[in-house]
Amino acid sequence: MSGVGDDKAASESETGRLRLNIIGAFSASVSGHEIGLGRKAQALLGYMMLSSARQLPRTKLVGLLWSEKEDPLAKGSLRQSLSQIQRELKTHGCPHFHADQMHVALDIEQVACDLTEIVADAERGIVHPTLLAHERLTDGILDDLENVDPAFSDWLAETRPLIHERLIDALTRLLPDEGQTDITAIAEAAAKAIYRLDSENERAVRVLIRSHIASGSIGAALAIYARLWRQLEDTYDIEPHKLTQDLIAGLRQQQPEIVTRPVAAPAVAPALGLAGFAASRPSVAVLPFRALSPTLEPQFTIGIVDSVVQALSSLKELFVISRGSTMISLSQTPDLRAIGRDLNAQYLLHGSIQRAGDQIRISTELVAAETVEVVRADRLSGTAADVFDLQDRIAVEVIRSLAPQVRDRELHRAMQKRPDDLDAYQLSLVGYDQMFSPDYTTFVTARTNFERAHILSPDWAPPLSYSAIWHMQRVARGWSANAPNELDTARALAERALERNSADPLANAVGGYTLSQCKHDHAGALKQLDRALEITPNLAIAFAYRAAVHVRCEHYADALSDAAINLRLSPRDRHAWFAEMVSAQAHFAMNDLSAAIENAGRVATLLPSNQVNLRILVAALVESGRLDDAKTFAGPLMTAGELDMKWIARSPWPKPALARIEAALSRLASTVRNGTTHGNSNKS
Repeated sequence: MSGVGDDKAASESETGRLRLNIIGAFSASVSGHEIGLGRKAQALLGYMMLSSARQLPRTKLVGLLWSEKEDPLAKGSLRQSLSQIQRELKTHGCPHFHADQMHVALDIEQVACDLTEIVADAERGIVHPTLLAHERLTDGILDDLENVDPAFSDWLAETRPLIHERLIDALTRLLPDEGQTDITAIAEAAAKAIYRLDSENERAVRVLIRSHIASGSIGAALAIYARLWRQLEDTYDIEPHKLTQDLIAGLRQQQPEIVTRPVAAPAVAPALGLAGFAASRPSVAVLPFRALSPTLEPQFTIGIVDSVVQALSSLKELFVISRGSTMISLSQTPDLRAIGRDLNAQYLLHGSIQRAGDQIRISTELVAAETVEVVRADRLSGTAADVFDLQDRIAVEVIRSLAPQVRDRELHRAMQKRPDDLDAYQLSLVGYDQMFSPDYTTFVTARTNFERAHILSPDWAPPLSYSAIWHMQRVARGWSANAPNELDTARALAERALERNSADPLANAVGGYTLSQCKHDHAGALKQLDRALEITPNLAIAFAYRAAVHVRCEHYADALSDAAINLRLSPRDRHAWFAEMVSAQAHFAMNDLSAAIENAGRVATLLPSNQVNLRILVAALVESGRLDDAKTFAGPLMTAGELDMKWIARSPWPKPALARIEAALSRLASTVRNGTTHGNSNKS
């Protein structure tokens, strides 16, 4: 800290220096020794400190602290409190409090106080750490003394907002101008402090959103905006400021460029196992819907696309590009031919959404990508409460246009079970985005959002499935302090998701994968993953998970085929790294070291701390004789200079591959200990 700690240390070293803590529970000490005072005496000192009065008439204090007593009794009570204060301070050698027949005096400049330090720091351009550790800090001023007297309570109710505004004003001066793109550390700290004091302060919110965008934490930026929107709407029935809405609108347009670039599919991927997969099936991509009203939250429009994709993906008659690949920036006049070629989609569904009060209007166009011919145009309307029904109606019309052989029974099956609460749906979407952030704080926030979604909609399976993935991710990324317990938790969550809805495709996919990852039941895992793909033939994550299980069953050609299908379904998905990582595992097991290094290397550039991927990459580099390169990537695998080998005992990988990896890592560990790599980093 910039001087507060030093000032405090210096002041408390002076003999007889009085210190008051008035945030939360009141306390008083002299030279570090606590002194005991009655509640009225505490309130008296707190009042004098906050009023910055060196001297006050006794009548003022009588009216403030004994307003309901007769005058003689009130004056007698004041004498008792003053006597107690003088006695306690004199005992500890504090000379800064005085009282005579008419006045009471306190040497304010000689008294240290937690609140005055915080305010003084803010006015000197310093953000005190206490501001970042408390919500609505000013509400806690003299909190335990609030009811000592009605007059004191009234004064406190008037004083807290004044201090609040003084703090906000001082901190606001530390914020950047609206057009300034760079967010300094002090500006970000000031914005966080203001946000904790007042979460509806939109200038601070905009600084935090810009800071999250700069760090790539898109989910955190959207989450803070969604919270602001709900607060303003619920409390005041108003919308966020236009500057805030414009910032989020710009984020939606730029999001594909801001987030981590997806891994490119290997050049050989389209040729592996795709024969017949998409044959004779029309391929369709659902593009982001344009929000024509500023009152629409970004997650609302994303949710529309996500739900339509889910419904379309449930039908084997269609080949549906994943939502993660289609969330691309669209101009007012998008080049639909180019988008169709980029996504390898024959048909594109795009549209717009308008909201006026509670009324929602959605316009959609289904377009043949090559000719830009409009196959079908629809306009649907309803209320915000009907949003899930609107999503289903869009999906039904697209299906009927592209796959007329689909019967109503199958259309009904395609409509997945909905959550009870729209907020639960949006929290799940935000959490899923946050879960793959390289930032640990954002990663942890994802779990909180899944838990909140589950509380809002306890019978809806996806939050439990996402939570299971979260726990497995924490183990894979080396962030778990107890991997076996973490994997048990993941499996339990997956089972609970299936209990909620045994027909949910995501629950089946995650449940199958946890059987393999957590219980090493690979045969059972394949059966459940097959069921997930029967329910939703276009479920990209199920192909990725099945590819991983095929590796563990030593079905390497099948693994590469499923990984290729995942990448075909998700050509631009920033989470497609998982399929590429599995491809690296399969290539390594097949002794195709160059392909393994190529695949794992691309994943390492996106997720440099993913230990599962690094083990394959390092082992392939060692077996290729590239020890220097292997050492470069091995850092996250080492603890106190030693490579961690404990993971081998719980790994689901086949024994031959594990033996090779263990030998390669042991060889590398030996060279690290001996300090020799023989200068062979260029050997291929």
